[in-house]
Amino acid sequence: MSSIEQNNVDVRQLVRFLGIEGARAGLTQSKRLTVDMLRKLAEPLKLNLPEKATRQVLIDEMVKIASRRIDKPIHELFAMGENSLLEYFEQVEAEPAEILDILKELNVSPRREGRKTLFEFAARELSETGRFIRIAGKSEPSKSNSGNATYRP
Repeated sequence: MSSIEQNNVDVRQLVRFLGIEGARAGLTQSKRLTVDMLRKLAEPLKLNLPEKATRQVLIDEMVKIASRRIDKPIHELFAMGENSLLEYFEQVEAEPAEILDILKELNVSPRREGRKTLFEFAARELSETGRFIRIAGKSEPSKSNSGNATYRP
């Protein structure tokens, strides 16, 4: 019996404790976890990957599935009304990317008004943040290593 089976490692718990990036980094950097051990860890997640999937693809899919907050199957979501779905999404703190993934699986894309709302939200947030930065006297954005704009005093 491998140490994975003996320790009963739960990838979902691992992601909850370490976060998405922490779990991904830990699994990637581990010198003890073989691809076979990773496959054993992934069994409860019911991944649908080819037998020859690389270690990194396996880890990425494991973390993606384990980090999902929406745990109801699609047929249960279909059975819920709009208000119940909204309450459920709020309750589980569903991430927008996860909701968009579900819609993509169903070949449904947000309508123009959804896209427009996203644009309006982003424009409002960026504009307000920019105004606060200008008021505080910070006017020069710089690029961080991650490519995201940061502001220095």
